[in-house]
Amino acid sequence: MDRHFDDELQNVKKKLLEMATLVEKSITKSLEALKKRDLKMAASIREIDHQIDTFEIKIEDICIELIARHQPVGSDLRFLIGAIKMTNDLERMGDHAVNIADCINFLIEQPHIRPVANIWSMAKMVKEMLNDSVESFIHNDAVKAQTVCERDSTVDNMRDETIRIQLTYMLEDPDKIGAAIQYISVAKNLERIADLSTNISEDVIYITQARVIKHHAEEQK
Repeated sequence: MDRHFDDELQNVKKKLLEMATLVEKSITKSLEALKKRDLKMAASIREIDHQIDTFEIKIEDICIELIARHQPVGSDLRFLIGAIKMTNDLERMGDHAVNIADCINFLIEQPHIRPVANIWSMAKMVKEMLNDSVESFIHNDAVKAQTVCERDSTVDNMRDETIRIQLTYMLEDPDKIGAAIQYISVAKNLERIADLSTNISEDVIYITQARVIKHHAEEQK
């Protein structure tokens, strides 16, 4: 029975990896479409998002069934609860990728704006945070999870810098206001993906060490 339960837990991990891979694909593709202003590529993000939604429902159902059937305790219970929360965070990341792709519908009709290098640096860090948060969850690696949490403030600063740059563009040339607003939206969506990666990492620390670090809970004790 224990071996069978372990196999079922491994199956949950496998499906989480598959879902995370789809989310990463969605984010990467939306950013590529943004660079190329490719409406066809942007439209394909919604199909990926439907697949991500399906994974969320399926994994959640499996976890609830395992909890009901095996009534796990301790780390196994924390893992299954964490998996349910992780699917929700991953699904929301997929939604943010769709938001980025939707910006292209507006940008395509706007005057070109100078490339904003820090948006692409920000995107690179956000994707690394996603990968590291998923790996930390799969391998119960609290140390790697902690490094993800520590990078969140850096992404916040990069978002703020992008907003400042775009505001400057708006002041210099009012015709660029529409495009600048879309790039601000992209930066905000990337920052939210980083926040959700941080949520996953905080859950990893809870699962592996039974420590709650959300909302600075430890500092308040």
